[in-house]
Amino acid sequence: MKAPMFTRATAVAALLGAALALACDSGSDINAPGDAPSLRTVTKLSGDVAAHVPEFAAAIGAVDNKGAPGRHDATGRRGINWDGVPAQFNNNDAFPATFFNLTATRGLEYLTAPGTGLRVSDNNFADINPTYATELIPFSSPRMFAPIGTNRAEFRFRIPGTDTAAVVQSFGAVVVDVDKATSSRLDAFDRNGRLIATVPIPVRQAPDAFSLVGVQFDRPAIARVVLTLGDAPLGAGINDVSEGGTKDIVVLDDFFYSEPQPAE
Repeated sequence: MKAPMFTRATAVAALLGAALALACDSGSDINAPGDAPSLRTVTKLSGDVAAHVPEFAAAIGAVDNKGAPGRHDATGRRGINWDGVPAQFNNNDAFPATFFNLTATRGLEYLTAPGTGLRVSDNNFADINPTYATELIPFSSPRMFAPIGTNRAEFRFRIPGTDTAAVVQSFGAVVVDVDKATSSRLDAFDRNGRLIATVPIPVRQAPDAFSLVGVQFDRPAIARVVLTLGDAPLGAGINDVSEGGTKDIVVLDDFFYSEPQPAE
């Protein structure tokens, strides 16, 4: 098994482990205007990421505020692993866009375009395409999720349980089955819609299926994130390149982000 890969902009001690290969970030992952917040850390890790996911979470927030509604101290964090999603929202395209803000109050909302949706799966998306059953494996079992009708997943932040627009200082995601080096990326935008960071998501390191990607700024600034996942959406006739297809099929699992703060 290849060693995991990690790239950073500046050091975060909690993320340094003997299993990581480190390299200085050249700045090519950053696309920001001159008055933008400073991008403190870029995380790009693949291989056996299991031990480093909790390290990443702890580095962006000491206290997990879970589903506590309302505004909390900026030093905390939120996390979503999708495994507690109610059964009625599994394996269909009817997942409510505001579920993780107004129902499970964690301050995250999904943005949909006409003809698209979000699907939470507890069967590895095998009901869409049987070849996905052994190709798309959850990081935290049994559930993971993916956009439907598109390969772009877009999210915005709110003060948990409210309609108040919010920003976060850090955001990270566990990404499943990236096979092509240029197929997937994380884009972060500020409250004015300006792109402040773009980070390629590293290719998986066999036999592990997972990649961890994240960004951390010097202050809360991320109002919206867009995750581009592979080069095609899930589909009945769309097989992954690892299953004889021509497309890179990529899905998502756990999210971590710092405590949402009012966008001022």
